[in-house]
Amino acid sequence: MKVLIVSSRFPWPPYTGDRLRALIWIEALLPVAEVTLVAPAGEAADAGGAFHHVPARRGGRVSAGAQAFMKGLPFHSLVSAGHDWSEALQRAESERGPFDVAVVLLSRLHPWVDASIRAPRKILDAIDSLALSVEQRAGEARGPWRAFWRREVGRTRVLESGISDFYERVIVVNEKECPVFGSKAVAIPNGVAIEPLADSPREFDFGFWGRLAYFANRDAALLLTSEIWPALRAKEPDSRLLIAGADAPKQILQHDGIDGVRVISPMEDRSAVLRNISIALFPVRFGTGQSNKLLEAAEAGCAIVATPEALRGLDELAAVSVVEPDVKKFPEVSARLLRDQEKIESMRKAGRSVVETHYSREASSERLRRAVFEGAEGE
Repeated sequence: MKVLIVSSRFPWPPYTGDRLRALIWIEALLPVAEVTLVAPAGEAADAGGAFHHVPARRGGRVSAGAQAFMKGLPFHSLVSAGHDWSEALQRAESERGPFDVAVVLLSRLHPWVDASIRAPRKILDAIDSLALSVEQRAGEARGPWRAFWRREVGRTRVLESGISDFYERVIVVNEKECPVFGSKAVAIPNGVAIEPLADSPREFDFGFWGRLAYFANRDAALLLTSEIWPALRAKEPDSRLLIAGADAPKQILQHDGIDGVRVISPMEDRSAVLRNISIALFPVRFGTGQSNKLLEAAEAGCAIVATPEALRGLDELAAVSVVEPDVKKFPEVSARLLRDQEKIESMRKAGRSVVETHYSREASSERLRRAVFEGAEGE
């Protein structure tokens, strides 16, 4: 079987949700299908060379802007519009097609590729609802930006409400977001690769990570550095905090080396960094879909203190974490947990067991494969 994967971002390095999801799709399908990726130019790692990459060339953003205005598309969909998708898809069809299945990542890419996809079986991996995400942006925005994002909410809802007509199946990572896309929607979480744990001391008592330019992560990191950490360190003066992730803004970088804080941006060896943290703190107030950070924390053997928003769609993991809805109470509950090493060890083992049982990368990959092959002609 020949499968086409279309992604608005090249999968490597996988430091955003859509990049990671594209990588998971490639790894899931390579053992059972001939995979072609249409995405912007990039240098592959890990699975490099095992699939065929047709790079989408830059161009078309001006005409795409006009189309977005004329068709009433959300303007943030232009994030996916700066390449000649039509030419790249035609080239992929000529070089590697015809394709049996096409997988498109993110609903915001759909308006720019739908007319050029010829595969008889089409799957949209929306990952999450952009309408819900934009609604949160509108609530967080101030001044004229709030009006802009409120208009974007309506446009995005229109886009997502009709998108399932084009696809045989729509996939999200969080079951609670399935109703946005109707009866064709199914939830398949990302899962996490399970690696061995070393029984060694951890340098940092607390840690937070994620792509720090993303508004929800930036909000959590700023809340942590400005309010939570000063109060927490007043209770535990010798404690240390690690903040890590790509694209850290100046407001976060300026805390590096002060009051026990270490900032690493970018984070090169994610597995090693996370295995050096005892307790993961996630004072997250916004977000949709599923938080990969929480799965990474449990896999790395971190105890977890998090808001319900951070643990969205991860009920099994929430059951073995400290769930605190009030971010003002984070210093108190985190300091109390730090003093209870027996509880930390128990939480580490329980979280690790949860990801091994419910959220392994292997299990998620198998579900993605079934989404492609179930009901396919000739199965």
